[in-house]
Amino acid sequence: MADQSFDLYDREKQLLAEGKVVLGTNNPKGVLNYSKRLYKDFSRVVRENEDLTRHSDRQERRLVKLNKNLKIQTKELDSRKTELEELSGQLGKYLPPQIHEALFRGDYDTKVATQRKKLTVFFSDIKNFTQISESLQPEALTDYLNEYFSEMTKIAVRHGGTIDKYIGDAMMVFFGDPESKGERDDARSCVLMAIEMHEKLQQLQHNWRKRGFENPFEVRMGINTGYCNVGNFGSEQRLTYTIIGGEVNVAQRLEANAPVGGILMSYETFAHVQDLVEAEQLKAMRMKGIGRDIKVFSVKARKNNGVVKLIEYESAKGVSISIDLNSINRKDRSGLARQLKMGLKKIEEE
Repeated sequence: MADQSFDLYDREKQLLAEGKVVLGTNNPKGVLNYSKRLYKDFSRVVRENEDLTRHSDRQERRLVKLNKNLKIQTKELDSRKTELEELSGQLGKYLPPQIHEALFRGDYDTKVATQRKKLTVFFSDIKNFTQISESLQPEALTDYLNEYFSEMTKIAVRHGGTIDKYIGDAMMVFFGDPESKGERDDARSCVLMAIEMHEKLQQLQHNWRKRGFENPFEVRMGINTGYCNVGNFGSEQRLTYTIIGGEVNVAQRLEANAPVGGILMSYETFAHVQDLVEAEQLKAMRMKGIGRDIKVFSVKARKNNGVVKLIEYESAKGVSISIDLNSINRKDRSGLARQLKMGLKKIEEE
């Protein structure tokens, strides 16, 4: 059986073909009957077209409405996304960057839980802060203190430190959790961070004096490496991510005994950085609650082979580049080398 294709206008074509025959006969009765059927079919075609038009209009109105609703929903989603990003940014100011990022990735557990880990702990505070605060207007003190903490925080984050808290004029940072480069590299990063903070503070002091701050902040720093309890402390209603333990107290006591502008560290830290810095061994300290004498070392300077500046460039727009290989492990060095090559290639192509 031959395939018969469907023709939407089959009836109309048959009627037109019949019309040729009827009109060719010149039979009035046949022409009249044909005319009636033609009128009837034409009326049906008109009604069907009207129905199709109404259906098309309804579908078009539905599509327009759907498109409008989609635009509204898209706008609402964009607005909601912006709000969430702003909220995330605001929350990030109250959390260590590592914890903030892990929370929004869904990689961090917010249960009350701690663990024992070997960390390197850093403390710093400002000498005679109470006296300084009494000699400055509150607004000026706030500006200087915020500028100091902002610059120190940038350095801490750049070296991979976890900022635990600001305690008045003091700052507490630790290395080794939630991200760690290994005990040795964590200690090295912490000491290099402290040295960079000291160098940055000298720049700030110079700028502050130009702005009328006669006796700018002077800072003491202390560093210790040892086992601490780290994790979420508190309750199901409110948590604090922090560290506790005797080794934390050692770092704080080292800071308290450091000379103004000085950096004291324990032997446990010095053992990891003795190739990086010149240090002087001081008299051992006995601390309450610590079952050993604390061997103390004072950081004097970077060793000449401790810092290798591969590129040094200064421009009028404040662009400068320097690279400290001692703070970068081999894996990161390879990645940095690739990025620098790509950057140089892009600069040449511009």
